[in-house]
Amino acid sequence: MQFGKIRDLREDHDLRQCEIAKYLGVKRTTYAMWELGDVNFPIEKLVKLAMYFHTNVEYMLNLTLDKREVIYDKDITVEFIGNQLRRYRLKLKKTQKEFADVLNIRQSSYSYYEDGKTRIPTNKLIKLVKTYHISLNSICGGKRKENISVKL
Repeated sequence: MQFGKIRDLREDHDLRQCEIAKYLGVKRTTYAMWELGDVNFPIEKLVKLAMYFHTNVEYMLNLTLDKREVIYDKDITVEFIGNQLRRYRLKLKKTQKEFADVLNIRQSSYSYYEDGKTRIPTNKLIKLVKTYHISLNSICGGKRKENISVKL
């Protein structure tokens, strides 16, 4: 998986890999591997980066050309993503087995994702998003900036 847009965003802001790595709390070599697509970029780190660059996760992953900012108002944790996966699966009236089959894994392995026991790899999350036409920004708790009402 290539993350060219992430590199482009970093370079457009005249930032070095070590600066982004420090912001994300990882080693520069780890960030470099994520940016190159050699290692799966954890979704919670992608959300943090999207907020930093005032864009959205779907844009950074080449799922959309729309780079408008999305506000992620929740702390993105493994448990949060698991709950969101469960919520969307139930909304679609699908079973864990059906989701697991799409990912070519066992149902018991998929259940660990929903239970927040294991982080779903970003490439598997993208496969679910594409298969079921789910908004990855929504799974991450994101809302379009213009859709947020101000309470007085």
